[in-house]
Amino acid sequence: MINKESMSKRILILTPNPDHPSHHGRWPYVLDVYREALAGIDAEIFDQPWSEPIAEDYDLILPLVAWGYHNAPNSFIGAMTAMAAAERRVFNPPEIVSWNVDKRYLRDLAEAGVRIIPTLFTEGVTDEDVARARADFGQIALVLKPAISAGAKNTLIWEGDRLADVTEGAADVEDRKATPPIGPAMIQPFMPAIQSEGEWSLLYFVGQFSHAVLKTPKSGDFRSQPDYNAHLRVLTPPPEALQLAQSAIDFIGRDRLLYARVDMVRAADGGFSLMELELIEPDLYLTYDPEASMRFKDAVEAAMRVCGCGSSDHVH
Repeated sequence: MINKESMSKRILILTPNPDHPSHHGRWPYVLDVYREALAGIDAEIFDQPWSEPIAEDYDLILPLVAWGYHNAPNSFIGAMTAMAAAERRVFNPPEIVSWNVDKRYLRDLAEAGVRIIPTLFTEGVTDEDVARARADFGQIALVLKPAISAGAKNTLIWEGDRLADVTEGAADVEDRKATPPIGPAMIQPFMPAIQSEGEWSLLYFVGQFSHAVLKTPKSGDFRSQPDYNAHLRVLTPPPEALQLAQSAIDFIGRDRLLYARVDMVRAADGGFSLMELELIEPDLYLTYDPEASMRFKDAVEAAMRVCGCGSSDHVH
């Protein structure tokens, strides 16, 4: 008889759907970074596309590189639901990951008192929506983005009058020109600090702060991702940034999250406003802080010690 206790633990990292453009991006490099960070862990590391059924048994499944979910959100949520139904041990948990797919989760955070960028949610951006947003926000420059998106896909700064006059914006990470979002979308005031100071990303492992990265877009751009040659550096975050991030983490529950990235920008009053709470496949910026990989490894080891699975799981 095989003694399962003596068998090596098995961890599965989910990767992009090979049928989608995201599969041709830089995800293999990101996967290698995670593999290197977990090199000393007592477990074998496997990977497979999130779009494929999981046929083997794993002690832990990590959605860490599940890029491209925004190209087929219903399929992705279906995959998460199937993992939950099969009582797979997934961290972050499937129900939290599914909630995080649609950026309208920001409404839940705002209703709980977490300060977000002022946002008009709409089922489809119209000229009337733009006019209403400008009146509400008191400024001309707006950010238009889909409710389900990643990598700044179809995200525009809009200062014009008629959406029909939009010319295509810069290419996104999948080499497609940005156009106004179709379907459920968000309209926000453009935050000038994104270009002058940059976007702060605060990283948390098992509910504890790990490190922070300030991402400043290249001259003339507003996109702060490394894909667009933004300048990234590790810095100590301002106390107000930590306070905002902790309020977002606490909304979910510190012991329910293996990893999280809290993105924010400074508002005109000097405080901070939440841009996104990334709980699916955020870049954790492990290579920017020499201690981050060890903290991430410790978090994964903590998750592997958890018994059971699903929303009742807690990581300590």
